[in-house]
Amino acid sequence: MQSLAKLDVSKLYDNLIFQSESAYEVRTRLSGVLSEHDLALGQGAVNTALFECRLNDISIMKLTYGAEVAVKAAPFDGFSLIQTPLRGGFDVDTGCGRHSFAPGDVAILSPRSDIGIHWQQNSEQVIVKIPHHLLRRHNNCETSSCSTAGFQAPAFKLEPGLTSLWCSLVQQAIDLSNGYGNSRLSREWLDHFERSLVLFLLTHQDGQEPVIDCDACPAQPINPPSRAAIAPLERMESYIHQRLCAPISLVDLANAAGLSPRSLNVLCHRYHGVSPMVLLRNIRLDEVRRKLQSRPDANVTTIALDHGFGHLGRFSAYYRERFGELPRDTSAARSYRACA
Repeated sequence: MQSLAKLDVSKLYDNLIFQSESAYEVRTRLSGVLSEHDLALGQGAVNTALFECRLNDISIMKLTYGAEVAVKAAPFDGFSLIQTPLRGGFDVDTGCGRHSFAPGDVAILSPRSDIGIHWQQNSEQVIVKIPHHLLRRHNNCETSSCSTAGFQAPAFKLEPGLTSLWCSLVQQAIDLSNGYGNSRLSREWLDHFERSLVLFLLTHQDGQEPVIDCDACPAQPINPPSRAAIAPLERMESYIHQRLCAPISLVDLANAAGLSPRSLNVLCHRYHGVSPMVLLRNIRLDEVRRKLQSRPDANVTTIALDHGFGHLGRFSAYYRERFGELPRDTSAARSYRACA
């Protein structure tokens, strides 16, 4: 708790995302920012507020619910959440185990299957949202389907002795997101800071207290997939890269992998944490981002259409969910670096 006392989140209040007393609005707005989920409100008055600030790719949020909340969330698509209760606590149920987190605990959540979360009444939390493309950099994996892109366990608690260091990193991230006194900070330097923050988590996950025994839950393997398992996935990914613009169905992916649609779905969830169609979308999003980052004169609409995204509104929402920024922001940042 001493580390929490030193954490100043007041700068987050400069950027209110939404505040609502409507259960329907809370459910809808949080599904867009975090993940698709069902939300049930219990005792207490609904008074939900979400504040957020961003670096390059990482976002830091403060969330209060007011009422007691039970959440059933879908697997996180392309990101992990690091949640620290400031007040109140929460329980996590992955289906293979249950664990409780108290104020001051640092919970790393990266579920590859449905997850249940129960927050106490009048709880407050700080959330750090980390896109998995940052994790893949440290794991020497450049494809969205890499099985080592996320954390080893779907949920675990950071060692208590390290929480003060994590809170210091979060404090620095909050300060940096506000421009550090309105001074212009190098995007490349901020990228380096984000990598350091991610490296801290990745290198301190071994030996921590897991919510589940991964060996007892086949959908959460720690060991790399066997060649027999990965070969169909490689065939499917090759098929996707050859047809980034063409319409592709689940049956098409299954035929390319040489599996039934059901078997492919099981394999994708087991090793990549998402369905084949979500994997297809993520690969296309990653390719779009590479194009936007490598071409200063890139036209966002043209590149989106060239990679199979016919509905530009959904494309922007998917892009922001995966990378923490809108596609035009990626393009603008690239143009700025090219002119600098």
